[in-house]
Amino acid sequence: MLRDVQSKTSRRPSLVRLTAFALCCCFRCNRIQLPFTVPSLARRDIFAIGAMPLLATAPKTAAASAPSAGECIRDMATKNAQRDPDSAPSFLRLAFHDAATKRSDGQGPNGSIRFELTRNENIGPSLRQALQFIEEIVGKCQVSWADAIAVSGAAVVEALGGPKIDVPTGRKDVTMEDAENRLPDGSLTSGAIRDYFRQLGFSDEELVALLGAHTIGRWTSLLGVQPACMAEEGLKFWICSREQGRRLPFTSRPTLFNNDYFKDVLEFERRQKMPRPAKRYKDRADGGLPALYLLPSDIGLLYDAALHRQVEKFALDQAAFFAAFSTAALPMGPGLG
Repeated sequence: MLRDVQSKTSRRPSLVRLTAFALCCCFRCNRIQLPFTVPSLARRDIFAIGAMPLLATAPKTAAASAPSAGECIRDMATKNAQRDPDSAPSFLRLAFHDAATKRSDGQGPNGSIRFELTRNENIGPSLRQALQFIEEIVGKCQVSWADAIAVSGAAVVEALGGPKIDVPTGRKDVTMEDAENRLPDGSLTSGAIRDYFRQLGFSDEELVALLGAHTIGRWTSLLGVQPACMAEEGLKFWICSREQGRRLPFTSRPTLFNNDYFKDVLEFERRQKMPRPAKRYKDRADGGLPALYLLPSDIGLLYDAALHRQVEKFALDQAAFFAAFSTAALPMGPGLG
């Protein structure tokens, strides 16, 4: 009996086949009006049309899950860096300035930078413009300012050719500024540089790697500052000089994250050891050498044997620099931990 049932079942036309057959017949009899123009229609196409109502009722696959908060931030920051690579380094600087206030009192990467733009170290259009885009990220990704700043700092490093640094989210924002005078400045000697980063828990290798962030971006000089501005004092001077001053690149390729910075530091040392010209210094030929725009704190790395060794290592081995930078960035570094 079971065999008879199977036999009858196998001979029973399926609903799909009946629908396709009916449509085919109607189409040939010109009794069906399709809702669109079909120049030529093969039998398999007619079958497909007949199956459409059935396919429409089939269970749909689950929609792709929405991106996580970190993915949303990284995507927006990466696209912005690709669209405007010249502004991208400001996001790394913003992340460091938000994080470098971290001490044992629990301050650090917490979004406080948005209340600190009038401080000397933060004045200028670059951080202000970067923070404006961070506000867009906060609104679209529904994240804290602290997370948006930290993850964006990591994203631009990768977008400009550096290592990928996976940054967790979950930071809480503060509603007031952090303590003052906690950021380094560009005039520090090698000893002062070490003392500063030691209090943050960094080794010589890590602090030199973090200074390697100068491989991208520019710093604001006093070139181009008007005499009236130079006559100002205090906050007024800082504001006008940062707005007017010429921005100089640390390296010849300021939108590429690589080990050029360390090569330039060693190139500065090499030039210092070159024989002095017999004629007056101002009349000497430069030999076509490109200008080096390094800060005193960058040059200070040459006058400490241990730090000098790290500079040499990173100049020869970019992979070693990337590894050390990634390690240093996570605990605090440029605001990524």
